[in-house]
Amino acid sequence: MEIKNSIILDETDKLLLLHKWETTFLIDKRSNSVLMQEEYVGDPTCGKIDKGNQWAVVAGDHLTVWNEGNIRVVDELADIHSIRTKNADTIEVLIDPWNTKSSVWEVNVLTLEKLKIRDFLEYRDKPYTEEVNW
Repeated sequence: MEIKNSIILDETDKLLLLHKWETTFLIDKRSNSVLMQEEYVGDPTCGKIDKGNQWAVVAGDHLTVWNEGNIRVVDELADIHSIRTKNADTIEVLIDPWNTKSSVWEVNVLTLEKLKIRDFLEYRDKPYTEEVNW
């Protein structure tokens, strides 16, 4: 896999998560094999790999979850701004902070169970900023 001109979303000792244009790739660094390839409408906004290399997620116009070889897409969560790890199998997802539907969700990366935590009103009607505190 040629990673020149690609943007790295996350990396561990074993896995590399990157995107080139509107396509994301999860790469096994030891074998240089592509474990996941996913297309997005627009570039993905963020991605995260589990510290134990058990799962990886990529977000943008939808959420893609790779879990030990299985690839699943969560279309119900769209316009994702950022993600963060809550615990070993749960992430938190921030929906576009300037959108009228801006909110924070929890997603279990093993079961794909979703739970809306709260609306996120702090950035509505405010100018765009690169860094969002949530």
